Parts: sequence; C-alpha cells; structure tokens
Amino acid sequence: MKAVVRGAAVAAALVLALTGCEEGGSPAASGELAPSFPGGTQQGSSSKTVRLDPTGVMNALPSEPSVSDVMVGGDPFMVQGAEAVKHCAKETGASCAGLVAVGGKDMEVRGNSSEDRVEFRLYSFETDKQAASVMKSLAETERKSSAEYGEPSKPVTVASGADEIEAFQDDATAVAVMRIGTVVAHVYTTEIKPSDLEHVATVQVQRVRTVAAGKNPGY
Repeated sequence: MKAVVRGAAVAAALVLALTGCEEGGSPAASGELAPSFPGGTQQGSSSKTVRLDPTGVMNALPSEPSVSDVMVGGDPFMVQGAEAVKHCAKETGASCAGLVAVGGKDMEVRGNSSEDRVEFRLYSFETDKQAASVMKSLAETERKSSAEYGEPSKPVTVASGADEIEAFQDDATAVAVMRIGTVVAHVYTTEIKPSDLEHVATVQVQRVRTVAAGKNPGY
C-alpha cells in the first residue's frame, strides 16, 4: 500500500504543478536544444555525458510495451521549475540544485486485483556531480523509509547498465536508484523478484541512453 499511495499522490501533485508551468514554456520549446530526436544532447556537442532536456525526460520514460505486454498505465508526466525542485527535494531529501526537470510514469499489471505495480521517476540535472549527490540522497531516503515501515531493506545485485546503481528489496518492494550521466532514475516496484527489477531497470537505462543520443526509443 505504501507504494500505491505515494505514487498516486506524487503524480497528482506533479501534474498540477505542470499545469501551472505550461504558460512559461520549456527549454525544448524555446529551441535551446536541437537533437535529431527531441530531448537529447545538443547536436555538435563534444560531451559524451548523458543529458536530457525536459522533452527528453518525457521521451525517456518507458512505455507499457517496452516493459511487458501485461502492463497498463496512465500518461507520463513532466514538470520543471520551482515546483519540480520542491517535489524533488521532498522525494530525495536533497536540495536538487541544478534540476532541469522531473518526469514519471506509473504502471500496473492488467486486470490484477493486487497492488503489483511499477513506478518510474526521472530527475535530470545540469551536471553529473549534481545527479550523483541526489542519487545517493535518494537511495538513503528509500532505505530509511523501508526501516520506518518495519521492513529493513537488503541490498540486491542488479546489472542495469547505469553509471551508478544502488538496489535493495524488503518484504514488499524492490527499488533501484541509478545515475546515467546527469540523470537520476528511480524504479520502485511492488511484489516483484530481483530478476524482474533488473529487467525494468535495464529498460529505463536503455531508454535514457537512446534518447540522449538523439534516437527514437520506440514505443
């Protein structure tokens, strides 16, 4: 129940924040970045660091078919500006300096009467140092949250292809907190095996790298 309540509340808050920020536009709309596929590193940049602009955050969120043919979910969401920083700080326990945008997508098993679900969150930053700091804070926040519910998490090995990763599992949830260049990815799952966590975490990492490279991740 913890994941369901948290996911619904955060998603709703971010969507409301996005509605309030639409008038100001986004860097993607103003033409600051111009990759071959919207959202990646600016064309002509010599940097190999993975970066996502706000449009890229949206495009890099997994689609249901990319995860499993039994998954269903709502639309992805993205928010930037002061409200994004506020929510990032609340979720990660960090100041979220240099935050570019926050995005998310929630899915659940089709026709499942239980609470089997997956929550994807992306936090894009200006530098990899900023992302690394927030990643560590978010991982620690998740561990503390698990302990507070009387279900201390245990580390699990997950090979996702991320630059950095911390993954752990308790009695009801499995979590992967990852850094891919300047992007922090948070995958939160319920009622799932470590092998399944590895699958969804790998899907997320691959989509981030694909979009950052200016390519279409497919849907």
